[in-house]
Parts: sequence; C-alpha cells; structure tokens
Amino acid sequence: MATFARRLVLDVGAGEVRIGEIFPDKKGFPVFTMLRSMELSSDPTKPAEFFPAVLQAVGALAKEMGIKSGFCSLCLGGPAVFTRVIKLPLSDPAQVEQMVGFEAQQAVPAIEEACWDFQVFPPGQTGAAELEALIVAMKRETVTETMAAASAAGMKTDMVDLAPTALINAFRYQYPEVESCTLVLEIGARATNILLIEGKKIFCRVVPLGGASVTQAIAADLQESFAGAEVLKKAKGFVHPGGSYEEPIDEQAARISKLARGVMTRLHTEVERSITFYRSQQAGGRPTRVLLAGGGAALGLTDLFFRDKLKVPVEYFQSFRRIAIGPGVNRAEIGKNFPSWASLVGAGLRALPDSPCKINILGSELKAAAKRTKDLPAMVAAGIGLGLILLLPGIHGFWQSARLQAVIFPQTAEVEEAEGALTLVTAEQKKATDILNLANQAFILEGERMRWPLLLDELQSKSLPGLWVTSLKIAEGSPVAEREGATAKPTQGKPAVPILVIGGFFETQSEAADAKVVEDFRLALSNGGVLQNVTTTQRDNPERVDGKTEQVALRFAMRAEWPVGGVATVEAAKKPAAQ
Repeated sequence: MATFARRLVLDVGAGEVRIGEIFPDKKGFPVFTMLRSMELSSDPTKPAEFFPAVLQAVGALAKEMGIKSGFCSLCLGGPAVFTRVIKLPLSDPAQVEQMVGFEAQQAVPAIEEACWDFQVFPPGQTGAAELEALIVAMKRETVTETMAAASAAGMKTDMVDLAPTALINAFRYQYPEVESCTLVLEIGARATNILLIEGKKIFCRVVPLGGASVTQAIAADLQESFAGAEVLKKAKGFVHPGGSYEEPIDEQAARISKLARGVMTRLHTEVERSITFYRSQQAGGRPTRVLLAGGGAALGLTDLFFRDKLKVPVEYFQSFRRIAIGPGVNRAEIGKNFPSWASLVGAGLRALPDSPCKINILGSELKAAAKRTKDLPAMVAAGIGLGLILLLPGIHGFWQSARLQAVIFPQTAEVEEAEGALTLVTAEQKKATDILNLANQAFILEGERMRWPLLLDELQSKSLPGLWVTSLKIAEGSPVAEREGATAKPTQGKPAVPILVIGGFFETQSEAADAKVVEDFRLALSNGGVLQNVTTTQRDNPERVDGKTEQVALRFAMRAEWPVGGVATVEAAKKPAAQ
C-alpha cells in the first residue's frame, strides 16, 4: 500500500465532536493513534448556540489531546448536506464536467453561496451507456465557520468531506468483500444518512430525522427541557418492539419507548421511499443487509426494529474492522458509542491515495480560482483587441492606448489585490467585534450576578443592634438591570440609577435613642461603597399613654440609589460630564 502523511481528522456532528490522528505504519497501512470525542453543550434545535459550542469543544479537545499543528480533514454532516445522484451519457471527461456543472447549477439551491464537488463513477454494468455522478454541497458559511474553529485549535483544513461520502470510503475499506446491495443507515442527532451501495452503484439521501427528534418528542410529551429529555432518553430510552411484548414496569420508560418507536417508524417510511426510488431510477436491487451507524443508532433495540421492518439481517457498522488502533487510544471511550465513529474513520481514510471517493467540497473554490486565472489572459487580449479596433483611425491614438494599458493594468491588479485583502480584514474585524460583544455580555452578566450578594453583605455589615431589615425591593418606575429586560438610558449626562426601597423595624427605647439608631444606620449606608443618597422616608414614633408605651418595635423605611457598578462607577461616569 502506498504511504501517506500524518493527518488530523475533525468530525463535527450536531451533538458531538470527534478528533482523530491517522498515521501510516511501517507497511503503509493506516493506524489511528489518537481518538477522542466530546458532547456539545448546545441544543440542536437552537442554531445560534451551535458554532460557539463547536468552537469551545474543538479547542478543549485539542488542548486535552496535546494536538500539534498539522493538516486536517474536516467532516461535516447534518440536514444542511445536499446530495444528488445524476445520470450522464458516456462522453469526453471535459464534456462530462461541463454537464455536471450545468446540472449542479439547476439542482443545488443558491449554489453561489455553497461549497460543492462531484465525482463520476464508472458504469455499474459492462457495456452500459450511462455514467452516474454524485453531487454533494453545503452552505459556505457553515463550512468557513467550522474551519475557523479548527484553525483556532491549530488545525489547517485543506480537505472538507461530508458524512455521506465519508461513509462510502469507510464501507469500501471495511467491507471490501461485500458486493450485494447494502443499506448503510447512519442515524445522527439531527439527520440520517441513507446510503445504498451495490457493486459500483451508489445512492445517497439525507433526511432531517435523528436522535434529537426522539429527544424533542420526549421533551414535548413529558414537559421537560431538551437537556432533561436527553438525560431521560440515555437512561431509560429504547425503541418499543411493538406487538405483544410485555410493557416495562417503569411507566416513564414505557412512554419513552413508544415515542422513540414513533420517530423510528417515520424514519423507516423514508428508508422505504429511498429504496423504491433507487430501484426504479437506478435499476438497483433491494438491500440484503443493513449496517447501522451514528450516535442515534445506539438507542436500545434499534437493530431489532429495522430487522423486523425490513426483513433482512441488521448489524452495527464496524468502524475499526480492518483498521488498527494505536496503544495510546482509550478503547473504553470508543466502546461507549462505537457506531458514531464511522464518519470520522471514513474521513481519515480519505488521506489514502487510493480512496474510492475523492470528493472535497473545497474543490469548488479552488476550481473557481483556477478558472479566473485561466481566463485572465483571454480577457486581457479581448480588451486590447477592442481598443485596437476603436483606435484604428489614428496611429497616434493606438500607441497612446498601448502605453495607457501598460500603466493601468499593473495598477488594476494592485487594486484588486488590495480589495481582496480589505475584504479579508473586514471579515476578521467582524469576527473580532462579535467575540468582543460576547465578552462584554459575559462581563455584564458576571457583574449582575454579584449585585445582590454585595448588597446583602453591605446591609449586614452596617446593621446596628436593635434594628432589623425585613424587606428589599426596587421602586416602581425605577430603571432595572439589563438582565431584567430594560436598558437604562442616561439623562442629561448622568447614568440612570435604580432606586432601592429598604424596610424594617427598630427597637423602642426612647425618642432620642429611637431616632439615633435609624439615623446612624442611614449614615453608615451613605458612607458605604454600595448605596448613595440614602434618605429616611418613614420612622414611626411610639404612642405614649400616661407617659408609658407598650410598643416593642417601630417601623422605618428608607430610599437609596443603587448604582449598577457601585458608587465608584457612577462617580467615574459623572466626572467627564462635569469636566
């Protein structure tokens, strides 16, 4: 086997991130020397949380594994993956490429905003008059964001694979002896990849159903959060076998099993539709075996469910069937969810020079750049020719045009280069601004987290014997903290400050002593570092009858300004206005 260079592999799924490192052994065979995974802390149903979670998880994994900088193969999956198998007539390779490009323009949604690639497969039968081409694509923004996360961890992405094509390479390498029609079903968090492989024939389809669909069903039925439903699914979840099987004793487990069966029944319907389409459009056969992969396939009795529905043997995909694992790899960690490693292994095998599927969706960007470079001389020649035609009436004008072209052309190139650099700088500046905004929000939230504890410490430290604080509240109409849904607006150069109302009781002694304890408490709060402009709004006087009083405690109330960042922050904000 031909040798290959060390390569890092990053597999980013909707619910988990996996990193591996693949090396050739002494004979050139691939060996995975490092394999680690980490669950994402985001809710797959909230896209805004996904990229920050990926950025954090990739950085943490790379640090834990001690990964050194190197070239990386990135594998992406999910419902955003677009796949299409098309038929083409046998013709010259250059014409085939043009035909695929035209088909991609028609089939791929918003292709100008996508990264895409294709591969033409040879005819499945001898003498066949048609070729089959597999087109895959993904939104460029998703690709570039994930590449940025890999770059931040020191990984240089030069190859981007998608889960369906990675599975093709994994299957071809791990099961080289299988020629009959095989259904590979990779059940991920948000999507399932349906692959039908039969000899040289390949069919791919991505459906937006996965493990997160089961979790959402549990959350809706049991009135749980997504995170809580995920915990319940892992602890008690399995696919109900149906029929006359005995119900579990745990009522919650029984309910979850039926919800899971409902989702799997919908998935089975999509599988049957895919099989029907494959048989009718590509003259394929019905699958004789099923291989389950993906983290969603780890749900209990999933294999029994599809065995019962499809009436064929169902096994779990053996991702390391013919590939070695280094001694430093924690096999127990891999065994926790071994079906989920299929895509990473397939993306790692892409490093081999003889991998059957050589799709790299970064290729569309490289081809576009090469085409621009190739067409540049023709465009320049056309411009010069047009100038010659227009300036034929005068030889003097011709020579002047030539000199002008010689001066302008290098400057145009410099301007285009500067514009490209400016675009990159603008993009990086936007990313930096977004990160700074997140940091500012975190700083504000951290300050808000300590406001009440600091206030309670201040009241406790300034409290006097014979006086008790029993109520604290924000006055009506007072500005509130940003986390409570309002933003305080400055008035006449001064920041708006929330008004705190303090209520309590003080011990009845004598009129002079009563007044003194409340006044001393007010002065202590005014001189502290938390409140300012403290005023007494209520201080009851004892009612005396025949010179005596039976009252034990009297009420008092105070109002005070409670700056968001403390008195020092407000004073600092006032200084520029005063100056």
